Amino acid sequence: MSQISPTTPVIIGAAQFTERLNDANYAALSPVDITAKAAHLALDDAGLDSLRDHIDMIMTARTFEDSTPMLAFPHGRASNFPQAVADRLSLSPKRAVWSVSGGDSPQKMVIEACEAIAEGAHQAVLICGGEAISTAGALIKSGTQVDWSETSDAPVEDRGDGIDYVAMDELQHGLITPPLFHGMIENACRGNHGASVELWREQMADLFAPFSAKAAENPLSCQPGVAYTAQQLAEIDADNRLIAHPYPQRLIARDKVNQSAAVCVVSTALADELGVSEDRRVYLQGYASGRERNLIERANVGSAPSAGLALKYAMGYAGVALEDIDAFDFYSCFPVAVSNAIEAIGLSPNDPRGLTVTGGLPYFGGPGNNYSLHAIAEMVHVLRGEAEIGLVAANGGFLSKYAVGVYSAKPCEFRVCSSSEVDAAMAAECSPAFESKPEGAAIIETYTVDYRRDGSAKTAIVMGRLSSNGKRFLAVSAPDDQATAQQLADEEGLGRHIDVTPGEGANTFTLMN
Repeated sequence: MSQISPTTPVIIGAAQFTERLNDANYAALSPVDITAKAAHLALDDAGLDSLRDHIDMIMTARTFEDSTPMLAFPHGRASNFPQAVADRLSLSPKRAVWSVSGGDSPQKMVIEACEAIAEGAHQAVLICGGEAISTAGALIKSGTQVDWSETSDAPVEDRGDGIDYVAMDELQHGLITPPLFHGMIENACRGNHGASVELWREQMADLFAPFSAKAAENPLSCQPGVAYTAQQLAEIDADNRLIAHPYPQRLIARDKVNQSAAVCVVSTALADELGVSEDRRVYLQGYASGRERNLIERANVGSAPSAGLALKYAMGYAGVALEDIDAFDFYSCFPVAVSNAIEAIGLSPNDPRGLTVTGGLPYFGGPGNNYSLHAIAEMVHVLRGEAEIGLVAANGGFLSKYAVGVYSAKPCEFRVCSSSEVDAAMAAECSPAFESKPEGAAIIETYTVDYRRDGSAKTAIVMGRLSSNGKRFLAVSAPDDQATAQQLADEEGLGRHIDVTPGEGANTFTLMN
């Protein structure tokens, strides 16, 4: 029997599932079915047939399709995703939660589940999520018709679709995809370090090559056995085309995957009652979260301090130092998401412990909002081995939200952790004045370029400062001005002098000699 509080939450089941288009047993599973697959495996991982009878809450991550309805696939969807998964598993939870969008949501769900168990509100919570984006795309390409729609009248706490970390001015100026948003951030970060595009691309590739190697060893990877060298990640060619400046395809998250993950959290009292051995239990020892303002409101676009603050407070609450941690998984949708976090806590990109336990989003796979549940599930199995302390850091949006969990293989009392000091520090950040309709001479603060499939520049998007008053603004190259977009693709854009013209929709700019 455990010597800690009976309401202490503990993870006793964790599993992942990957379905590839070329698998021999490929079944073209729907998002609900693939999520239920991992959930079933997580319950089996706990090794208890009776555990299903005790699940009193189910929480599911939001799929990309349910986060941004305008991107919906024509296959239909579940009106109540958590309940649809519960039905597949013959579960009857008294509470169902459908999470908000954002890659931080899996870690947030684990925190919420642990707090609810510690309060005595629940005794067993199943957390799961999955994507079938690869299958959905393949069905469209082949012209195959399927119907994934289903409805349910069961109650659900729907936290809402839509994205709450994008400003209308950003959307009006073409910032509509993660590569473009992160390209703006990455170039600003590059500017903070005074690096050229060529040098920075080499550094990004050096950072991500070990992630690729890790994913190649992972049988659950979307592409096991495939490892890229740093040179292969940095070199631009037909197989590694430019997506958004400064990123080639191999340095960004791969969301066209079919993957799911799940964990089961229960009270220590229930774990004792069911006879779960101590070596199967993993504890949440400390946690914290933080949030940034919208991109145009950030004091320094190339830095997101909320990540570093959340990391430091999570480790502080857990009572561990950086050197005490045996394994890490840093959210790796784009290089800047990793470099921003590790630089803030003084962790070397070449740390021998590695920065991922899965292989990361570009190589293991980036299943929508649910990647970090894969990291947590993998960390559970790592901590059942020789490791004692693991850290999972989850990013949401465009370095918009951050959530950190410190996990332990050793029994520890659960401590409710507050992120109020992180919130207060972020609230104290000053935002520069913004001009929606800028005009006149200005300087580029940061930029990105949207590329066509043939590698030519389609549109350049800049964030700049007006020379007259220092106000920040957004502008794009005019649709008929391909020369300007290509010039920013080929030459250094940071600090360039431009002339900006206000527009009814988007503002436009031209380069000055």
